[in-house]
Amino acid sequence: MSGGVDSSVSAALLKQQGYKVKGIYMQNWDTTDEQGVCTSKEDWEDVQKVCEVLNMECQFVDFVKEYWVDVFEKTLNDYAHGITPNPDIACNSQIKFGALLDKIPKDAWFATGHYCRNVDGKLYRGLEPNKDQSYYLSTVTEEAIRRTLFPLGNIASKSSVKELAFQLGLHVAAKRESMGICFIGRRKKFSAFLKEYIDQPPGLAVDPEGNVIGEHQGLYGYTIGQASRICHGSEKWFVAQKIMSENKLVCVPGWGHPALFHQECIARDWTWIHHKPPSHFNSEMEVDAQVRYRQPPEKAILSQLPSGDYRVQFKNPIRAIATGQQVVVWDKDWCLGGGVIDKIL
Repeated sequence: MSGGVDSSVSAALLKQQGYKVKGIYMQNWDTTDEQGVCTSKEDWEDVQKVCEVLNMECQFVDFVKEYWVDVFEKTLNDYAHGITPNPDIACNSQIKFGALLDKIPKDAWFATGHYCRNVDGKLYRGLEPNKDQSYYLSTVTEEAIRRTLFPLGNIASKSSVKELAFQLGLHVAAKRESMGICFIGRRKKFSAFLKEYIDQPPGLAVDPEGNVIGEHQGLYGYTIGQASRICHGSEKWFVAQKIMSENKLVCVPGWGHPALFHQECIARDWTWIHHKPPSHFNSEMEVDAQVRYRQPPEKAILSQLPSGDYRVQFKNPIRAIATGQQVVVWDKDWCLGGGVIDKIL
């Protein structure tokens, strides 16, 4: 339980269905901010209040060390090398469905507030299209999925979850939804946070022809496709490339510039949720694919290369594909797995 409405309502639904439920709050980060406010303490207090209303036990577990080693250090290393990782995906596979699940008795179900479905051990999209979170669970193994209940998976709208929380008298019904990476919280901009850990100097910002248009403040703070915050002329400039060897940021004018669109990518460190491709995968197959959580699924052809990496060829050009991000594939609503984007073609 996170102290939010989704996990709180999930616990309530399980209680209604007759399960004996115990809440677990997982702290991954010391979130004390510059004013001394610790948001994890607030969230833990919310979990305790909800569990009191629902008449259930709750437990606090500390995974700060594990999160630092297995997620945070690798995240910093990726940003320092100019790629854009997804720590939430790593957190799910390494911590929530890894270290935490290992603590759950083998004869007990594990339940979360994710908008997903477990269909006979297969990970399916949740019915709420705007909240489906199977993208974030794409590296979780079948064995972990089989042990997991997703009480919100069959709920068709987020609003009905909040309404249920109000009906149950849960004070978190009006709580603001948490967004973004847990170790940033509500404290500051992401680039300012990274600056505390990554020492990279400013450098030149250039257009595709190499003409200087301004100065960047450290390549770690820029993501492909995002507004560059470079002021030059009347155009708005967007990040198209990071040249680490020259400490240069390549920017293009306009959100729809052709340099921001690509139709293929190569992915490394591929994970099949079921440890192997589906039986109808014969060197290649048509899939629905996403390179970001909020991106609508796009038709693509998935094929395996001799190196063991996978190629994803999209039917239509995709904007702002970034190395380090996760490309995830589905067979209709069935999430098959994914890999880390290594090359963009």
